[in-house]
Amino acid sequence: MSRYLFEMSRSRRLSRHVGSPGPSGAGRHDPPLSSRGELLNHRVGHFDAAKNSSVAALVDSFNQTGFQSRNLGRCYRILMRMLTDPERPLIMMGLAGAMIPGGMRKVVRDMVHYRVVDLLVSTGANLYHDVYEALGNRHYLAQHEVPDVELRRHRINRMFDVYADDRQFDVSDDYITEFAGGLEPRAYSTREFLYLLGRSLRDEDSIVATAARQGTPVFCPGISDSSIGIALAKHAHFRLREGGQPIRIDVIKDNLEIVDLKKQGGTSGVILVGGGVPKNYVQQIVPMAEVMKEAVAPHAYGIAITTDDPKWGGLSGCTFEESQSWGKYGAEAAFATVSSDATIALPLLFTAALEQRSLWHPRPPSPIHSP
Repeated sequence: MSRYLFEMSRSRRLSRHVGSPGPSGAGRHDPPLSSRGELLNHRVGHFDAAKNSSVAALVDSFNQTGFQSRNLGRCYRILMRMLTDPERPLIMMGLAGAMIPGGMRKVVRDMVHYRVVDLLVSTGANLYHDVYEALGNRHYLAQHEVPDVELRRHRINRMFDVYADDRQFDVSDDYITEFAGGLEPRAYSTREFLYLLGRSLRDEDSIVATAARQGTPVFCPGISDSSIGIALAKHAHFRLREGGQPIRIDVIKDNLEIVDLKKQGGTSGVILVGGGVPKNYVQQIVPMAEVMKEAVAPHAYGIAITTDDPKWGGLSGCTFEESQSWGKYGAEAAFATVSSDATIALPLLFTAALEQRSLWHPRPPSPIHSP
């Protein structure tokens, strides 16, 4: 344990920007080393399977290896720094990709439960698949060489190598539609709507339900682009056709709420799983607050798991340094990116942190109070 804490301290001294070296990663702003001897002073540590018997030891040992294993090790150390920081940073997660169909539902749920995540921004798809399972449905491993047109005849939806029952999607849509119909017909932020929806669910393993129980805010700025949005469109369609008023989702209200929560939270860090709207939304809080003339600190920490690439110019692959040009991260922020399938990297990182929970658990109460 003492060696672990020593290495954590050493990593603080050696580097602030701890992403991948080279033209597309972090490390470009580090001061140049002064001599050839210093450049050749850090030996590769060959991975020792017999020595590293725990996930935490395995992932931390990757700091001595090369390529993406090293970046995974760096992400782990940044995560541990966030969790052990005495300033108790507000940790936000941006969750994209089909993580729930891919088997990561319990990982994300437990990250909320253990307060590794204090605020979640997700695609509507992930949240919908969480509700789908909360209602008793399951995802299934796909069988190879089955034509997709045949799957359509059976009303089976495919997500790469995972199936879902389209008939049960209808049931899930009806649940959300009927739930919305029981609410007061007014404007709701996505955070408010998802909190109320989570309270209606009885599944202990549900992300949305766990977040509602703990008061962890969940935002879904792209909610219309999901099956939740489709169900809410069904609600609005029939309510209007009957001459009534449907509920309304006010995503600008989300903007006001999330800036207020960032003001309450003070020091903050982010965990980015994939890119897209969740990544942008978590990162744009600081410039949005700036436009609103609200003083908030830029993010102090960041870890990212992505399969995208910065050279295409899109937000999903952009580096933390690029985000610094927008003021999203401070000049002294510590961050790291691993180029990996998140269904591999995320459970490794969380399991490693959970094995070391005596260093950080229980975390102090969240500094934010969701409206």
